[in-house]
Amino acid sequence: MTKPTVVLVHGMWHSAEHFKPLIEALESQNYKVVAVSNPSSPGPATAAAPATFEDDCEAIRSVVERELASANVLVVCHSYGGAPASNSLRGLSTSARAAFSHSTSVIGIAYMCAAVLPAGVTFLQAIGGQPKRIHDLSAGDGFARVGEPGPNFYFYNDLPYDEAGRWASLLGPQSWKTATDGVVEFEAYAEVPAHYLYCALDQAIELKVQRHMVAQAEDRSGKAFRTEEVESSHSPFLSMPGRTGDFIRRSAGEEV
Repeated sequence: MTKPTVVLVHGMWHSAEHFKPLIEALESQNYKVVAVSNPSSPGPATAAAPATFEDDCEAIRSVVERELASANVLVVCHSYGGAPASNSLRGLSTSARAAFSHSTSVIGIAYMCAAVLPAGVTFLQAIGGQPKRIHDLSAGDGFARVGEPGPNFYFYNDLPYDEAGRWASLLGPQSWKTATDGVVEFEAYAEVPAHYLYCALDQAIELKVQRHMVAQAEDRSGKAFRTEEVESSHSPFLSMPGRTGDFIRRSAGEEV
């Protein structure tokens, strides 16, 4: 099979660097992998002004369109990244691109314990309208930090302590505008094949919430997701990069 380019989209607080083990696993199988850096998550050094949901969408779409110039694309998103990733793909499905004589397209969207949201809502509305314990807004600067009991609990509960701490040190503040102001306008899973990796040990987005989001999306779109489940925390790309890579390879059409 001709392998698509894999475009990775990270979630809140994280960065493209967190995908390094997964990128290595996929590159070892001869995939081209590109990780988007969402402007809303600027890394440990706080940005001067919080970026918006639309800024993230523009960054993602720019990377996807660039890669479509030479290959099909599989978009793989984590956590909050599912919202801007889905919102960025209007007009990039196989049928939509073929209508304009393009030979490449987005062949799928693969969610890793990620947000699957309906059109017409913000991220904050989708989680009930109020910040959760994980969202520490106490600095009052427009950015959220990871709340108590901290990232080792929420994201890395199946990693050794020292390794979890290393990845936690790379986290940065998250623009809260992305949760409050950015309205989802497009549901990509209604137009491109959708895949979901359920993470059973997730303490940031519980398994029952993951299942509920997928069930609701299937009802809205009338299309079934292809799903897999792993005994992983919120970060399967760190705790089991090989197994997560296999999920992505199957999402790309490989028989693994």
